[in-house]
Amino acid sequence: MASKLEQACLKDPIIFGHIIFYEFRSGLPIFQCYKNFCARMGPNSLDFPDFEFWWMRFSAGNFDLDYDRSEDPKYRTITDLPVNIFEKICENLGDNYQNEYRFTFRKVCKSFRSLADSWIPKYEKLVIEAYGKDVALNFNEGYFYYKDQNLALNDLISIIAHPEHELNNLCIASYLNKQFSKKLALKLESMNIKIHVESIYMNYENWRDQKRLLTLYEAETVKMVYIKGSEKKMVKFIDEICELDQEERAGDDQNSKRGNLKPRSMLFSRMDIQCRSLCMKEATKIIKNFLKFSNLKYCHLEAHLTTIAQLKKNIENFGAKIQEDHQDISHYPIPNFTDFLEIEIQRSHIRIERKSVVV
Repeated sequence: MASKLEQACLKDPIIFGHIIFYEFRSGLPIFQCYKNFCARMGPNSLDFPDFEFWWMRFSAGNFDLDYDRSEDPKYRTITDLPVNIFEKICENLGDNYQNEYRFTFRKVCKSFRSLADSWIPKYEKLVIEAYGKDVALNFNEGYFYYKDQNLALNDLISIIAHPEHELNNLCIASYLNKQFSKKLALKLESMNIKIHVESIYMNYENWRDQKRLLTLYEAETVKMVYIKGSEKKMVKFIDEICELDQEERAGDDQNSKRGNLKPRSMLFSRMDIQCRSLCMKEATKIIKNFLKFSNLKYCHLEAHLTTIAQLKKNIENFGAKIQEDHQDISHYPIPNFTDFLEIEIQRSHIRIERKSVVV
């Protein structure tokens, strides 16, 4: 949020002139100075042509900072065209111009940015990657690369915040650095924005950085969370997810006082998990954790199980009952509920699904 000083500056063109003069004296190229100006005052504070106007005056040796631009004749530009005419011109860029040129338009000027932001995004898939200071946003298999994290963040938020857009798939790549994930979380929190997405792809490699984003998903829209990892990392990952559930159940009274805040563990009510193999000990631990997971509705764990006979016995020791008509399926009664968890154990997978007793 802008400070009172910044807000005052935005309303006073003379103050703008002084700040631009400060950038001019740095000796850097004009566009770099404009980027520095926007980083200082905000990306929507001043269009490049207005910045360029003052810059060119200073370059010509004219340092009259009290100059009143309102007395200049009004020049019409392409952005003064009616929107429908402007859209007709844009159609010459191709059928998919809104997706392909959205972020290019956003970099031109404030009026172009407003036009691009008015387009309803048609991206179904998003992959977020950040290596060092570089960021890559992959929308529908089309990559957009950034050297400036703030610019990447601004473009990303413009999609996430669009009121008429919901993603189908969101993947947080294993190489997502802490700095960018922190900026993203802070920005979403400050704007009170939730991420609407149906499928989330996660991995344990950057779990620490992803945890902060958990409360920023609209849990009700999430249909499945996909998780991949090695055996040891997968067990640890599931341990931490279940710990979230235990922590939140212990603080249910406090959560209810905070209104519509949804538990982070609700996000993981439906999971599809993949790892290469699981030994009996690790598989037992995973199932034991899930039996205590209050928000679990469905989980499919794909892995080669080294043994299943002993695993079934272990599940029985937890209170599950093997079904006589189907020896691969057990029913585990959920305490304090009439529902139960149906557990199917095969050599290639484990399925756990919450079901209701048929009366």
